[in-house]
Amino acid sequence: MSGTSRDFTGTGLPWHTVEEAINREIEWLERAIQKTVIGKVPGCDDCRYTFRKIALLIVTGRITAKELIARVGHDLWDDLTQKHGIKKSARHGGVWHRKMMDVVTEYYANQGFEVIPEPFLSQGRADLGIYKDGHMDLFIEIGDTSAYKLWWNLQMLTNFRILLVPDDKRAIEFTCRSEQHDILRRT
Repeated sequence: MSGTSRDFTGTGLPWHTVEEAINREIEWLERAIQKTVIGKVPGCDDCRYTFRKIALLIVTGRITAKELIARVGHDLWDDLTQKHGIKKSARHGGVWHRKMMDVVTEYYANQGFEVIPEPFLSQGRADLGIYKDGHMDLFIEIGDTSAYKLWWNLQMLTNFRILLVPDDKRAIEFTCRSEQHDILRRT
């Protein structure tokens, strides 16, 4: 079928439209995640291939993804990072990781959530599990995580959110609900 575009039966979309959407999501994932959260993680020789798998979950509507960015002069955690001395610690070291876990724990505990350290996921453990009746379970990864672990959990779990926290100013949120979403829609 050289030179012609074929509509997919299920979606009515030409393959190149779907491929463009997948590539846009891969580029967003690389910009938002790879350089700050994933980095050079053992076992992720080809993160672009794993990002493609995550992008497929986004494009098909199985998950939604968004980047959260703090207002200028603030953090995402009600400015608790100042209280815990985050600005004085080195980014992404053991001290930084522990202090950020304390900040995130306090932030959710102040809102009446139960916070559980290192809950089991389908693949590995998260840094924190956040639970409250009437709310979707939230699993938080602070600092580095594995692209493969992220993809595996996004495809295997339902009715949950994963929040990647690369620093005190940004977070990347993935949401997976049991119901289907419209194709090519990101919220």
